[in-house]
Amino acid sequence: MREMSAPARVLVALVTALVTIPLVGSAAGSVAAFDDVGPTVDAAAAFGVPRRGVGEVVNKVVVIGIDGLMFDKADAAQAPRLRHLAAQGLLSQGDIAGHITISGPSWASALTGVWDTEHGITGNEFDASPFLAHPSVFTRIERADPARHTVSIGTWHQIATIAATGDRRADIALTTAPVADDPDESATDAATAAEVVSAIERSGPDLVFTHLDQIDLAGHRHGGASRAYLAAIRRVDALVGRIVAAVDQRARVRPGEQWTVLVTTDHGHLPTGGHGGQTPAETANFVIARGPDFTAGAVTGAHTLVDLTPTVLDLLGAPSGRLDGHSLRTRPTRADER
Repeated sequence: MREMSAPARVLVALVTALVTIPLVGSAAGSVAAFDDVGPTVDAAAAFGVPRRGVGEVVNKVVVIGIDGLMFDKADAAQAPRLRHLAAQGLLSQGDIAGHITISGPSWASALTGVWDTEHGITGNEFDASPFLAHPSVFTRIERADPARHTVSIGTWHQIATIAATGDRRADIALTTAPVADDPDESATDAATAAEVVSAIERSGPDLVFTHLDQIDLAGHRHGGASRAYLAAIRRVDALVGRIVAAVDQRARVRPGEQWTVLVTTDHGHLPTGGHGGQTPAETANFVIARGPDFTAGAVTGAHTLVDLTPTVLDLLGAPSGRLDGHSLRTRPTRADER
């Protein structure tokens, strides 16, 4: 190779620096920003234990939807609270192969109990019409008992589209306003979680659904194998801890309330970012069910996001009708599997 002149070497060095610097800050992530896991978390002290109600028991449910989370990435170091929550109840790690691995179809399935082939949503742009034929969990609960208090609080605006449709709707359907100067959505998700905690403390709704979005954003921008993705998991893990701590505190002071916490995701992420296909990384799905009706340490692969609505309806004593999913409190049969 012919040796370059001194000016040419300077030009190459400048170009290399300009190309390399953004990559360090984006796809790979800086060590300072992304690799510091912070102080060791005592997950057992982050929240309490599930309590069975006493006296005239009223069942209540919190569903935490974490967009784009691959549970295998949420190990004990990255997500000690989520792992502890799973150990306190049922953990199912399965897949949604055959289903469209996009947020719109997946959250619609989680909140109706039917697959995309039934509700017909294929992307992230949709209106209220699919939920006329396939009512949301909020509609089914409100139809069964209008006195029930149902709440949806999410970072993504389309969650409110689902919650605020139908002849009976969620009593409250909020979308958190984007926080200024919040490029990774961490502050907006924190505001969402704070509103959920406040709702639990103030009124103890019968059903609270919340949606947290920053992990998905990190996956899209940096990839599912990136430091930024892991950093987002750690931040969301802390938010989950706050929500569950609020649930347990309320259960302690109101022993007649029996609370269940459910957690799921809508899809996974490719190592380089993105989803929508049928690779194992994209179809990976999980469900956590923690409450008095679920055995601590139970592990299975039989349940996915479509089982959330039937489980909530079962816990709250509302009829489910004909759904693709089944309650996590019942044993699935081969016919239930997708």
